[in-house]
Formats: sequence, structure tokens, C-alpha cells
Amino acid sequence: MALRTMLKAPLLLLGLLTEGLAQLAIPASIPWGFWALPENLTVVEGASVELRCGVSTPGSVVQWAKDGLLLGPNPRIPGFPRYRLEEDPARLGEFHLHIEACDLSDDVDYECQVGHSEMGPELVSPRVILSILGGQTLSNISANMNEGSQQKLFTVEATARCGN
Repeated sequence: MALRTMLKAPLLLLGLLTEGLAQLAIPASIPWGFWALPENLTVVEGASVELRCGVSTPGSVVQWAKDGLLLGPNPRIPGFPRYRLEEDPARLGEFHLHIEACDLSDDVDYECQVGHSEMGPELVSPRVILSILGGQTLSNISANMNEGSQQKLFTVEATARCGN
């Protein structure tokens, strides 16, 4: 009887594990190793923004890339005083990039990169685009109408600054 009980326990455990794994819902849109991915964002010039990245491999070194330039894993990113890496590995591996007072130089693509660790391989998130809207003004709108004419002539002058 003892041998029979000993055989049932591992089989029961194996059954629970395989059944539990079969029911685990993993969204197809999130690549392996991530639980949150950055998204394309559009903000007004001068606003602050957060690009989110959640990593499910503990002990990983995470950094962001701005238009292909690696920003490094330090919370205060050298050479980018408006940028901050908010990391909280204890809270499921959060590594969010905060950008204060966005300007047109921030209007590029970004990706979250996870270095190789004991728990998994290197990972790279899909590239996302941060779009900055700014500096668009309209001025000097006037209407001229000749006497006896049914047509109005509008004159519009516009000034716009465009990103990259």
C-alpha cells in the first residue's frame, strides 16, 4: 500500500503541473521574457512621458536604446539629464523610461533591451516611436473683399516646426 501511495503522489503532482501550465494565459502579442511592452506615444512638446517595459527574467540588466544609441543601465542616464530609468526589479522587473520636458530631439524610436542573465537570453522589445507635437502656430489671418464682389480672399501665414 505504501508503494502505491508513493507512485500516486508524483503522478498527481505531474498532472497538476501540466494541467496548470495548459491553463496559463500568455498574450500572443507579448514576446517571451516581457510582461509589459512600450507603446507608440504622441505628446505635446514640453510634456513628460513614460515608456513602459516589464521584464519577467529576474536579475537581468535592462537598458533603453534611443534611435539605436544605447542609453545604459544607470537610473540617471549620463548625457541625458531629462531622462531617468525607473527600475524596480522587486516589483516584477519594471524598467520604465521617463523623459521630462519632451522636445523635438526626443521624436525618434526607442526599444527596451534586456541583457543575458542566468534565467534567460538577451531580449529586445519591438521598436516604438515617440512623436512630439510642438511649435505649430497660425497668425495673420485676414479677409479682403472688393466692393461689389461676392468672393472673399483669405490670406493665411503659418509657422510650423517639424520634427526630424
